[in-house]
Amino acid sequence: MKPDIPGSLEGAARFRETRRVTAWGLFSNLMLSGAKITGGAVWGSRALVADGVNSISDCISDIAILIGAIFWSKPSDDTHPHGHARIETMVAGFVGMLIIATGAMLAWESFDAALNPTQHEMGWMVFIIAVASVISKEALYRWTILKSRQLRSPALAAKAWDHRSDCLSSIPVALVVIAIRISPSLDHLDGIAGGVVAVFILRTGIRILKPALWQLTDSAAPAEVREELLSIARGVPGVLDIHDLRTRYQGEGVQADMHIVVEANLPLMKAFAIATEVEKRLRSSGTGVVDALVRLEPDRLE
Repeated sequence: MKPDIPGSLEGAARFRETRRVTAWGLFSNLMLSGAKITGGAVWGSRALVADGVNSISDCISDIAILIGAIFWSKPSDDTHPHGHARIETMVAGFVGMLIIATGAMLAWESFDAALNPTQHEMGWMVFIIAVASVISKEALYRWTILKSRQLRSPALAAKAWDHRSDCLSSIPVALVVIAIRISPSLDHLDGIAGGVVAVFILRTGIRILKPALWQLTDSAAPAEVREELLSIARGVPGVLDIHDLRTRYQGEGVQADMHIVVEANLPLMKAFAIATEVEKRLRSSGTGVVDALVRLEPDRLE
């Protein structure tokens, strides 16, 4: 897989795709938040209002991605020689924290709604809005998760799971409408449904925040990825041994460096060619390596 070099045509295309997917998500969230909050207030559903507040927080995270993409798409420079990809990871972390904060707020509101249920007759428009949210959010999830995998974008992956959470959280809202229309005495279920929405939101926020924090702390790539990198290096003719493999994440890309042992009496140019071939194979291996550095060491002479 050809690495995505910041500032290259690939990087420019990545920025355009990120912006396009996020802009459609922002438009959808604006429409849904207005419909949910208005519909929930008019037709008496606190759970739908809670879902609408969540859609507003989604708008904020969409804007954060649109702005952040301008910065993380910049090429390497003197102050950021490894590129700006970690800005994308930071934005993904911000999205996760925002979702968790929204979920906590909605959980509190839903607890109050369950204790003090609304006396309004819940209209079928609440059901229609909730179903429309399920359909549109599932479509956005599928599109966004596909693009996040193609672009190796943690920020888009975060948004994709946010869309999926919104899809799932609208289902209990629709079910509560049916239950209350059948038996108005079940109006306390509206607050319970809001609590279920909050649980979905909190779970998604944690799912997004955890890997972002993990990557920002310079965690190594998974063991299976490291073993594959070692196997690739061992497959290069002239490599006698490998040690001191180190990996870390730069956005979704992996930075790797290692020491390889070659024959001590090899000509410098031949030894350098071996190291260059190792670096080339690591970058084109499909493991997500965007930067590789190989150090040469001679084997011990008898």
